[in-house]
Amino acid sequence: MCELLWSDPGELNGRHPSKRGVGVMFGPDIAEKFLADNGLELLVRAHEVKPEGFEYQKGGKVLTVFSAPNYCDQMGNKGAFCRFLGADMKPKITSFEKVEHPKIPPMAYASSWGSFF
Repeated sequence: MCELLWSDPGELNGRHPSKRGVGVMFGPDIAEKFLADNGLELLVRAHEVKPEGFEYQKGGKVLTVFSAPNYCDQMGNKGAFCRFLGADMKPKITSFEKVEHPKIPPMAYASSWGSFF
């Protein structure tokens, strides 16, 4: 399960140690074999910041979509989402910019269950 969640696509063929320190980096050849073995055309994944909110791995068989713009208020990345429409089910990707946070202090809406007793 750990490799399923934390592994990332890489540019080099084969499998390599991950920059995260957990999971592996998998190359375009590994992605291609997985897709062929499972009768699939595209692997869509998330959980990795991308400057434009999305990125195709070399070879175009792996699509990373990351929906949190300006991740942790410091990365400056766009966010994106992907929809599959029509009979051909080709991905339609929409990127978007961040919006400013409202001027509300952190935890302003948190409540303590202790106040109910």
